[in-house]
Amino acid sequence: MKTLSKFRYLTGLIAFAFILLANPANATDRKSSSHNKKASSSEDKRVQDYKRKIADINQRVAAAQKALEQAAADYKAQVARKEKELKGLSDQYREKAASTKKVVGELREDQAELATALRKYQAGLKEKQVAEAKRQQEDTKKNAMGAKKQSVKPGTKKPAHKKPSAKKPDSKSNYTKPGTRKPSTKKPTPKGKISGDLSNKAANARKKFLQRFDANRDGKVTKEESKAVLAAEAKRRDAARKKEEARRKPQPKRSLDPKAREEIKKKAEESRRAHLKRFDTNRDGKVTKEEAKAVLTAEANRRDAARKKASDSKRKSNQDARKKPASKKSTKPAPTKQPQKKVSLDHLRANYLRAQKSDDSAKRLYANAKRAYDEARGNKKTYKVNLERLEKNYERAKKNAYTAGRVLVTAKRAYEYARQKQRR
Repeated sequence: MKTLSKFRYLTGLIAFAFILLANPANATDRKSSSHNKKASSSEDKRVQDYKRKIADINQRVAAAQKALEQAAADYKAQVARKEKELKGLSDQYREKAASTKKVVGELREDQAELATALRKYQAGLKEKQVAEAKRQQEDTKKNAMGAKKQSVKPGTKKPAHKKPSAKKPDSKSNYTKPGTRKPSTKKPTPKGKISGDLSNKAANARKKFLQRFDANRDGKVTKEESKAVLAAEAKRRDAARKKEEARRKPQPKRSLDPKAREEIKKKAEESRRAHLKRFDTNRDGKVTKEEAKAVLTAEANRRDAARKKASDSKRKSNQDARKKPASKKSTKPAPTKQPQKKVSLDHLRANYLRAQKSDDSAKRLYANAKRAYDEARGNKKTYKVNLERLEKNYERAKKNAYTAGRVLVTAKRAYEYARQKQRR
């Protein structure tokens, strides 16, 4: 027992000593570990800050790359769109150039036709003037010969002049060499008269030309006006030709229904009987011009007599009404003048503003209609629109704008007059 207690005692002392020895070492270790932990925590924060900044920079780089890719895609899309628009504009320009070339060619053809027509007209006019001058010379010669015959007294003989032997006209004697002219005994016509006739004819031709091609009556003929007039004339000619072709087409055969034919025959017979009953006075089954004329004159006389009788009866009734004295009941008091209604200034101002708005809208519509009409008239082949419809819209818009302007002027005048009157 004693040995056990000693052993326990010794072991307890050894353990206590070991504990005492181990405690200061543990305290130092704790201190060093806490210092290491503080240093490592400060280093971790810095590393985290750097890592966070690097991550932000990476994100910014990625966003910049994405924006660059988007800008490149937008640039490519814009380039493709602009190339497409440029291609469309180039196609439109080619179409317009082709249409204008075609129009210019048509106008050149029309100009050539007008020039040939003018030359033909001038040639015909010159021929007419020459024929007129010849006729006037012949008339003057005839008048001179008549005056000479009258101046010779009766009973006196004219001095005999030797005449050359008259030969029969042969074809050989009348032959003249080419390039030679026969001596003309006719006197030349005065130049002043011919120049005056030419100027009159030229003035008339110019007047007809302006009446035909000068659409706006400004004394000038532009390409657009001539083109519009020629197009309208071509359209009228086409319509007339189509109408003539439709008229010349074989008409559909009449119905072979016996009932319909019987009804047609009955109607024709009734109309024939009525015609004979009216105009066939001698009842011989025929109507002559004299019978028809006599019947029409008789009917006209009867109508005149009935009209005269009605007018006489009306005049007589009016005279009887004037002769009768006026009854007391029929007397009416003289009408009194009604007081003039006062119009408020606000009402006039509202009318003026309403007229101003309507005038603005009418002017805007007129400008749009004019622009559309001018554009269609200039590029008729390209747009292929109904030019007459646009012209009607243009005239209607012009008329509406004029009426709206007049209404605005009257409303403004009334409003200003009322304001001045109120100030007084």
